[in-house]
Amino acid sequence: MSDTQDFATFPVVATQVKLGGWSRQGGGSVSLCPRPHQELQAFLSLLEHSFLQEFLSRDPCFQISDKYLLAMVLVYFRRANLKLSEYTHSNLFLALFLANDMEEDLEDPKCVIFLWALGKDWRRQVADFLHQRDKLWARMGFRAMVSRQCCEEVMAKEPSHWAWTRERRPHHGGAQRGCPKARVPLPGGPGLSPPHCSLCGLLPAHGLCSHQPRPLPVLSECPSPNPECHCPPSQACLSVAEDPLVGGFLIILPPQLQLEPGTYTLHTSP
Repeated sequence: MSDTQDFATFPVVATQVKLGGWSRQGGGSVSLCPRPHQELQAFLSLLEHSFLQEFLSRDPCFQISDKYLLAMVLVYFRRANLKLSEYTHSNLFLALFLANDMEEDLEDPKCVIFLWALGKDWRRQVADFLHQRDKLWARMGFRAMVSRQCCEEVMAKEPSHWAWTRERRPHHGGAQRGCPKARVPLPGGPGLSPPHCSLCGLLPAHGLCSHQPRPLPVLSECPSPNPECHCPPSQACLSVAEDPLVGGFLIILPPQLQLEPGTYTLHTSP
């Protein structure tokens, strides 16, 4: 059993507590500090560190570090009135874990943060990590709820920054309490390759799909729904996988087939 990806023995660490102790009516916007620009720049500089870059790259589906969760981290730093010298890796992981506690339904993905924040001996340090998270929460006055509008106000201060391009795809969003978890790849730990998500790979990366159908090149159909069908390199091949979200099947295109975003009509040869 691997220490890097085994979460079966994790303690229950959810803190799904929604407090409404806002200092202003409406409770949406974060209060601007006298030094908002310096804080924003310190936070964005922190994200540029190679260790955090590696961490973010291991979450290609943005399950635990999408743009809204990252914006929440900066809001938490401001609410806790952290000094610029406290804009550190360890505090970022604490705040990011708390943001996941507040916003995410699935427990397993956020537990990958333990591996990055605590290292190889993470199991012995989980209790202390959670204690430090609670101290940060208390330092914030237990104001852990952050509205979407508040996050967007933070992002609007530096709208072209790459951190705000971490847009989570719809099939990784929304309430997930009743959905099977095993089929969704977890973010990777230190030293591991970024996980491959077949669902994300099926969708176009940019823009909306056109509603005008286009003919798809005639392909040879796989003889069975085995995703690992073997075809000669010169012969394109389709594979079929079960859709874990809505049932039915997904058609997986071969990597050598390059398609532009759009709606296509599929034809198969005998």
